[in-house]
Amino acid sequence: MKQLETLSIVAPGFFGLNTQESGVTLSPNFAQLADNVVIDKYGRLGARKGWTMQTTSGASELNGNAIQYMLEHTNAGDTLTILSAGNNKIFKNGIGSTLTNITPAGYTITNNDWDGACLYAHSILVQPGQEPIIYTQAGGAEKITTHTGKTQNFGTNYLDGVIAAWGRFWGFTKDAVYWSTDIADQYFPTFSEGTSGVLNIAAVLPDSTDDIKAIAAFNNFLIIFCQHNIVIYKGAENPIGFNFQLHDVIVGVGCIAHKSVQHTGNDIIFLSDTGLRSLGRLIQEKSLPMRDLTKNIRDDFLKDVTAVLAVTGGDLSRVNSVYSERDAFYLISFPTTKTVYCLDMRAPLEDGAARVTGWYNYFAYSFLRTKDRNIYIGKLNGIGKYSGYSDNGETYRLRYFSHYIDFNAPTTTKILKQIGLTILGGANQQFTIKVGTDYTASHTSYAFTIPAGSVSEYGLSEYNLASYTAGVLLDRIKSSVGGSGTSVQIGFEADVNGSELSVQKIDAFIKTGRMI
Repeated sequence: MKQLETLSIVAPGFFGLNTQESGVTLSPNFAQLADNVVIDKYGRLGARKGWTMQTTSGASELNGNAIQYMLEHTNAGDTLTILSAGNNKIFKNGIGSTLTNITPAGYTITNNDWDGACLYAHSILVQPGQEPIIYTQAGGAEKITTHTGKTQNFGTNYLDGVIAAWGRFWGFTKDAVYWSTDIADQYFPTFSEGTSGVLNIAAVLPDSTDDIKAIAAFNNFLIIFCQHNIVIYKGAENPIGFNFQLHDVIVGVGCIAHKSVQHTGNDIIFLSDTGLRSLGRLIQEKSLPMRDLTKNIRDDFLKDVTAVLAVTGGDLSRVNSVYSERDAFYLISFPTTKTVYCLDMRAPLEDGAARVTGWYNYFAYSFLRTKDRNIYIGKLNGIGKYSGYSDNGETYRLRYFSHYIDFNAPTTTKILKQIGLTILGGANQQFTIKVGTDYTASHTSYAFTIPAGSVSEYGLSEYNLASYTAGVLLDRIKSSVGGSGTSVQIGFEADVNGSELSVQKIDAFIKTGRMI
């Protein structure tokens, strides 16, 4: 009797999604679908964490609306307060407590597209068309003119966004960058008098026109992201000094969503009109190209961007992002399409792209990473915490499909007999293997339950996992399958219900047929 052959995919999905290239020519480590998963630090495709509502009585303040902005405020005694916005109100607290409305009396809010920063026990909140608000623990939330007693340099052309850097607040409008007095000034944080100032960049732009979309601090560089260009000033640690001057202008690429800009320690990620890009290496070494992080999913990613633009009339202010040092990922959310893309930032692929997975039908209206490295998510009626393995007590569906794979034998028919998977976690959870052949529209499903058991009975040392999987069940499961074809697609689905779940390896046991 002819022996079964084993065709293995070790670390399925480890390279993330690739929807740009022909499936049969790709490494089997790429995925055609990777939903509600992350790539963990051991290179396994595993379930993302869920979320748990932290806010009590949020419905009374939000009335079914979402938290659309969050900021961590540091008080003078290093105690922390969470500021947030939604339902045209500004709140404090909401983590393990109720939301407290702190909107200044007589202040009418017409939108929830806030941006903010905290420095020296002062937080500033800004959005287009609204006078900036200053929050302090002692004074609460006040209009900036009330708090400082001064008319600001920007007048009523209010700031679109703001950062804190080099002992000052820095804000921007479409055509200018403003900086406040520094923390040593008695009038801090006013954008008037003292060491405050303004920078108009029209003279250094091609055709003298472009809209500023975001700003960022990188080492001693001030990065000004316009829609189609990037302007870089050096010496920004002292903007009234001689060394504060133009360093470079990067023409033809810019930022289209200011809340997409995130620092990753030694780099900056931002959303351009061609996808997510990385800036840091270009600043350090001009000979290196700017990395296109989403090149392997370019068309699908830009389809989400286009869908948001169509619904909002060209407004990307609701696009949000966060970078987590603990999880080593960058998340960008498109609330309009209910999609979050997760970029693994541990190491790039050989082509410079990031390993990307998707979280589909996932609502994330805003993000916040706190100093203790927790991630909070703006949800309807409150603030959720990224933790555990259920979505506020509900299951969520993990899905994976490989590309069609011919296992380097494109003319040989593979007759499928068994599929085996090495799984970590997921005890007592339902798990479904899916198999398709030769690009058929339908797939055959094989369902079973992952058995409960102890770690020791499965012999972790056999898989060289004993050093880092203590307390997580490792199981080897097999299912008899059918079907035949020259190319094979293998997938799996599971309802994540309270426990960690990841897949280490897929083995296909086949007989080979005649050459065709």
